[in-house]
Amino acid sequence: MRLEAAGVTDKGLIRDNNEDAFLVDTASGLFFVADGMGGLDAGEVASALALETVARRLFRGSEAPTEEHPPFDAPWWRGCADRLERAVSEANLAIVAESRSRFGPSGGSGMGTTLVGLSVCGEGFVVANVGDSRAYLYRDGAVSLLSEDHSLVMAQVRQGLLTPAQALLSPERHVIYRALGMAPEVEVDLSPVAARPGDLFLLCSDGLTDVVDDVGLAGILSAGGSGGLSGLCRELVAEALRLKSRDNVTVVLVRVLA
Repeated sequence: MRLEAAGVTDKGLIRDNNEDAFLVDTASGLFFVADGMGGLDAGEVASALALETVARRLFRGSEAPTEEHPPFDAPWWRGCADRLERAVSEANLAIVAESRSRFGPSGGSGMGTTLVGLSVCGEGFVVANVGDSRAYLYRDGAVSLLSEDHSLVMAQVRQGLLTPAQALLSPERHVIYRALGMAPEVEVDLSPVAARPGDLFLLCSDGLTDVVDDVGLAGILSAGGSGGLSGLCRELVAEALRLKSRDNVTVVLVRVLA
C-alpha cells in the first residue's frame, strides 16, 4: 500500500502555547495526533511524550520479544491491534510517571493527553483512540467518523440526553473521561479499516471539530485545495481560525495512493 501524508499544527487565536503534537511517518505507517492538557507546560510535555513513546515502541526496535500470539482464527488485524495497544499503554505509563515526577505522588496537575491515530496493517489500518481527538475517512464525497469521543457531552448524546447541536453549546463540552495520564491503566479503542485507493483519512484535535462540522470538512476535502496534502491541511486549519476556534488546531491527512 502506497501512502502520502502531511500534518500542520497551529497554536490558534487564544492560547499562548501549543499543547498539540502530531506524528507523520509514511515509511513506518504511523500517523497520530495528540492534544495535551495540564497546567504550565504539562500538556505539551504529555502530548510529545505520548508520540515519542508510541514511536519508539512500534518502529525503533524496542518492541520486546513476546510469546503472545493471536489465536489462529483471530481477525486479520488483531496482531496489529495488540502491538498498538501495548504501545499506547506504555505511553500512558510514561505520562503518569512524568506527572508524578513533576507534581508529586498524586500527579495532581491533571497532566495528560488525548491520542488518535492510524497504524498500517496489511492493506488497511488499525485506528487507535483515547479522548476526544478524532479520526475520519473521506470516501465517495462524504466523511465518516471512525473514532468515538470519550467526552461527557458525547456520552450524553449517545444516551439520547443531548442533541449534537446542544452538545456543541454545553459548558461541559471539553470534559473528557478518558485520556492518557489519568490513571496507570487506560482503555484504548481499537478498530480496523480496510483501505482502498483514493481514501483520504483525517486525524485532528478538537480545535478543528469544535467549529467545523462534518459538512464543512467534506466541502474542504472535496475541493482538493492547492499545494497537495500540506496545502489541504493548511486550508482546514485556516477555516478553524476563520471560525474563531478557541483552541490549538492540528490536522493530519493520509491518502491511499495504491
